[in-house]
Amino acid sequence: MTTKAYHRFSQRIAYYNSDVELVEVLVGQFVQMPNTNDNIAVSLGCDAGRYPNLARRVNVRDSRKIVGGHLKATLHASFIKDLFEDFSEFIADTMTKAAQAGIDPARFVGEIKLDIHAAEILGTGGWDAAVKLVSDAIFRKLENERNTKDLIRKASARLGLALETGIVEAAMPFLDARHILVHRDGTADELYRRDYPQIALRKGKIVVNFDFVLSARAAVDALARHIDDRIIHANLVRNQDMHGRQ
Repeated sequence: MTTKAYHRFSQRIAYYNSDVELVEVLVGQFVQMPNTNDNIAVSLGCDAGRYPNLARRVNVRDSRKIVGGHLKATLHASFIKDLFEDFSEFIADTMTKAAQAGIDPARFVGEIKLDIHAAEILGTGGWDAAVKLVSDAIFRKLENERNTKDLIRKASARLGLALETGIVEAAMPFLDARHILVHRDGTADELYRRDYPQIALRKGKIVVNFDFVLSARAAVDALARHIDDRIIHANLVRNQDMHGRQ
């Protein structure tokens, strides 16, 4: 039994899984192609004029490894970035649904000060939409701190979830990798290297390969499922927000 929020998150991950696995297979076959005297475009049976970048490369193994390797690296990095964004959306949605289910307002809002005009609240047109407006504003305040671990910790505190430290810690190297990929082109800073010495680096950059992506998927999904289980156990989700129910 899961919430609709977790179901959406897990469905998106499933699509990413297929993408990553398909590229792993296709690039593997591409690299193993026989060498020819033609360029890569022609060797693949394509129009060299339509694919000039492939046409500039001779169809030899080293060239195919470069092209295929770049494609995989790009997809793997995209996977980590999208995984982070979808996990953040899951947290935001979970907070909103918990607030709509009924939660201690003082604990939920905490120390955060919000600047929401009466017209915005009245303009929502109903209780659920008004609660979402407030919850989204609180989440944005937490998100603006630019510290994913603190965001998870503070969201957990507002919902009273008491998350298991080990499950949170297992996901953090992969959630924090998103910032490194976006803002540092994958080059780990001193803080990341110190906090996550188990993460492989090559020339100072995080090795974002197939195994890294598989580990990220498993760890972040485990954290999302753990949060979902705690939300359900705490009765912080309405019947209509459970997957498979109306």
